[in-house]
Amino acid sequence: MNNLQQDRKGTGMFRAAVSGLLTGRRLPAILLLAVMIAGIWWLTQGRQAAKQELPPVKADARVLAEGIVFPVRYAQMVMPVDGTIGEVLVKEGERVKAGQPLIGLVRRDYQARVGSAGADVSRAAAAVEQARVNVADTERELARQLHLDQAGATSRQQLDQARTAAERSRAALAQAEADLKTQENLLVEAESLLDKTELRAPIDGTVAYLDVKVGEHAAGGTVLVRIADETAWEIRSDDLTELMIAKVRPGDVAVLTFDGIADLEIPGQVKFIRPYGEKKRGDITYTVTIDPDRWDDRLRWNMTAQIAIAPVE
Repeated sequence: MNNLQQDRKGTGMFRAAVSGLLTGRRLPAILLLAVMIAGIWWLTQGRQAAKQELPPVKADARVLAEGIVFPVRYAQMVMPVDGTIGEVLVKEGERVKAGQPLIGLVRRDYQARVGSAGADVSRAAAAVEQARVNVADTERELARQLHLDQAGATSRQQLDQARTAAERSRAALAQAEADLKTQENLLVEAESLLDKTELRAPIDGTVAYLDVKVGEHAAGGTVLVRIADETAWEIRSDDLTELMIAKVRPGDVAVLTFDGIADLEIPGQVKFIRPYGEKKRGDITYTVTIDPDRWDDRLRWNMTAQIAIAPVE
């Protein structure tokens, strides 16, 4: 019976008692009136006691955010040069070691560049050698003319011509050496480009993503392979605004739940807060990294996690 029904019943009893007094049935009416008064008193006290027993409602002080599952160590790899895919040496899900070849471009054009640059270096080196021979010849002639001049056996014109030839041969040697240096640099660049036609794993891990096929064109800067070190994971969130981040400190306890795994709950703690805020979705937000206390093999890279951080007061 609810409070309204109880009030209506009490009102009916009170009216019955008053009616009894007016019609002359005094004793039963008096007893009924006494019972009714006691009942009203009991109901009033019970309501007050119930009000006193209700616990105060506390606001949820946790900081709530949405995050993404990330491996602690991973690599997103791009082909540094354009070209046609010549070979794919791994598959998704395969374990790889640091330095292991993953993808190779068709190398014919780059090998031709190396060959051409090497030939240019050879020609420039030969030019330097010839320039050195010329310098040696003109220096000997200049020395001979100087000796003859001291003996009065040569003309001023011949001596000046010897000096001019020696200066020109030295300048030619300097230019030839500069040209050789340029061609050597071009050869190093061509060899470097040839080396970049082969993509190698920078870390030990698992190939989590592979988006390439033999014969396709690989544009420089496009992510082709993602490798994850699956031994350690973390949760990152860029969902905390400047009003929320002020409540969070490294070391705060966090609880992680996951949209894709309803029964999974993992405790963790705030590991790092990026000092720099970025403008996203109209707010300044900060990236927070959560370190889980344990892990679950069902979790995958880029899964969505719900984060509840309990700030230390």
